[in-house]
Amino acid sequence: MGLIAAAVLAAWLPDLGLPLGNSDDGRILGLFGLQARNFWELGIVDSRFGAAVEPYVRAVYDVAPRADPPLVAVTYAHHPPLQVIMAVVSTGILGDSTAALRVPSLLVGGATVVFMASLLRGRGLAWGPTLLAVAAMASTGFYYVYARVSVSFSLQVAAIAAVSWALHHAEPRRRDTLTVAGFAALAAMQSWIGIAAMVLVMLWLLAGRQRDGRQRRAPVSWPSGGRQRRAPVSWPSGGRQRLLAAVVAGTALGAGATALWMLSAAGYDDLANQLAIRTGNEVGGTSGPTFTFGEFLARQWRFVTEEMLVPVWLRVLLVPCLLAGLIDRRTRAPTAITLAVAAALTFGVQQGAWVHRLWNFPWLAPVTIGFAALADWVRRPIPRRWRPLPAALAAVVIAGTLVAVASGSTRQRYITDPAEAGTVLEQVGRLSGSQLAWAVPPVTSPTWVSYYLRTRVIALDEDDLGYLDESDVVVLSPDRVPGFFPEGALDDPLAVHGDFVVISASKLLPE
Repeated sequence: MGLIAAAVLAAWLPDLGLPLGNSDDGRILGLFGLQARNFWELGIVDSRFGAAVEPYVRAVYDVAPRADPPLVAVTYAHHPPLQVIMAVVSTGILGDSTAALRVPSLLVGGATVVFMASLLRGRGLAWGPTLLAVAAMASTGFYYVYARVSVSFSLQVAAIAAVSWALHHAEPRRRDTLTVAGFAALAAMQSWIGIAAMVLVMLWLLAGRQRDGRQRRAPVSWPSGGRQRRAPVSWPSGGRQRLLAAVVAGTALGAGATALWMLSAAGYDDLANQLAIRTGNEVGGTSGPTFTFGEFLARQWRFVTEEMLVPVWLRVLLVPCLLAGLIDRRTRAPTAITLAVAAALTFGVQQGAWVHRLWNFPWLAPVTIGFAALADWVRRPIPRRWRPLPAALAAVVIAGTLVAVASGSTRQRYITDPAEAGTVLEQVGRLSGSQLAWAVPPVTSPTWVSYYLRTRVIALDEDDLGYLDESDVVVLSPDRVPGFFPEGALDDPLAVHGDFVVISASKLLPE
C-alpha cells in the first residue's frame, strides 16, 4: 500500500512546479491561487474569508469591460471550503507559488490510496485483492489527472473506512468515534458528494445491525380496539448508536461551516443561480442551445474513452465490478454509497457533467471497491500455490498502464500541453499598466490568466474590438486565429511557447 502511494506521488512529483495552464488543473488551482492570495493580501474580512477571486470576474455576470464589477462577480463560494483552506495554509507557509498550491492536493491524492486500502481491509477483503484494486485505481488516467487537484472522493472514503473499522468492536472506542466524527466533518467540508455520502452512511448505520445479530428492541404502542398493543421495533445497537452520533455530529459541523461560509460569501441568490445552471441542460450554462439525454450519455462515454482516462481493460470490467461490489455483502454498503453519490453528481447536475470531464471522476470509487470484490471471487477457486501467477500478470498490466499514462499521450493532452499556456504567461510576467487581458478560444475559464497577470480577463470576440486599449494583452493559440484579426497580428508577440502566444492588443487596433 505504501509503495503504491509512493509510486503515485513519484509520478506526480515532476509536475510540482509545472505552470498553471489551459486545463482543469490550471482552472482549479488558478482559482485556489487567487483565493489564497487575496486572503493574505486583503485580510480575512475583505477577502470574504477566502472567497474573493479578484481580479478575475466571473463571466456569468456579463460585466462590461472596464466597468466596476459587483462584489458577487468577484466572489466564488459554490463548493465546500476545505480546498480553499488548504491553499491558504500552504501558501502562507510556502509562499505564493504553483508548487505551494499543488502540495496539499498531491498529499490528499496520495492519501486516497491509503484510505481506499483501509476501507477494503476494514470490510474484510484480503490483502491481495485490496492491493490489486488500489493499484488499478491509481493507474487510471482519471486518477493521474484529477486526484492531484483535490477533486477527490478521498475523505468520504476515509470516513467510510473509519466506520468500517469501528464496527469491528461491539463497543467502539472513544478514539474510534472521534476519528469517525473528524473524517465526517472533513468529508462534509471537501465536497457536496461528501455531505451526501455522510447522509447515506447515517442511513447505513440506522438500517444495519451488529455482526453478532444483537439488536435492541424498544416497545412501541398504539391504540387498537380500546387497548394498547405493543410491537418490537429494531434500533441500532449501542455501539452503532455512538457511531451514528459521531457521523451526525461531524457532518453537522462540516456542513454547518460550509453553509456559513457559502452564504456569507456568495449569498443565497448567487447559489440559487448556480444551482439552476448546473441542473439545466443548456450547453453554455445560460440561454442558448440545449442537449438531449441521449447526447448527454454519448458525451459522457466519449469522456470515459478519451486517451486512457479509463483504460480499455477497466472499461470491460466496469459493469462486472459494480455488480460484484453490490452483490458481495462485505462491499455492498460502501459500493452503494459511493455509487449513489457519483450517479447523483453526473445525472443530477447534468450541465456540470456536460462541461467538465472531472464530474465523472467519483465513479472510480465504487468501481475500485467492486474490483476488489471481483478479484477476491476470482482468486478463491484457484489453488493457493497458483494464485501468485494471475496476480502477477494483473500487476504487470496495471504497472504498464500507469507507465503509459504517466509518460504517454494522456499526460501530454491533459497536463503538459495545456501548461504551455502558463509558461507563456510566466515569460510575460506581470504587465505594468495593463488593465485587461483578452482570451481567445481554445483558452477557456482562464482563472490562471488572472493568477499570472494579476488583471481581469475577458473572452474576446469581434464585438469587443471597440473596448480594446493598446495596453491590453491577448492570449490565444496560433492554430486558432480568429478571422477578424488583421494580417500580421501575431508578428513580434510579447511571448510565445508551444501552442500559445501573447500579443499586444495594439496589434488589433486600427492604425
